Amino acid sequence: MARVSLLTQKWIFADDTLSLLTGKPKGELLSYTELTKSMHQYIRANGLRLKACQNCKSQIPMYATFCDKCGKDVETTPIVAR
Repeated sequence: MARVSLLTQKWIFADDTLSLLTGKPKGELLSYTELTKSMHQYIRANGLRLKACQNCKSQIPMYATFCDKCGKDVETTPIVAR
């Protein structure tokens, strides 16, 4: 049975920091999925540590548990480090 991320079912209000990170207005309701993708984009844009998805080989943050591109569950062992 495939695991489903519970992050898609959670919401949070954007504070000053989350507003800067996501580009959404302060006080807007953000899904954890939007927040996670924004953090991953920040990590990529700033050349922080990455790994490759075992399924699609897309570069994702080292701590990611699901791939942003294909959505598959990924291992926590880094494959590619920058």
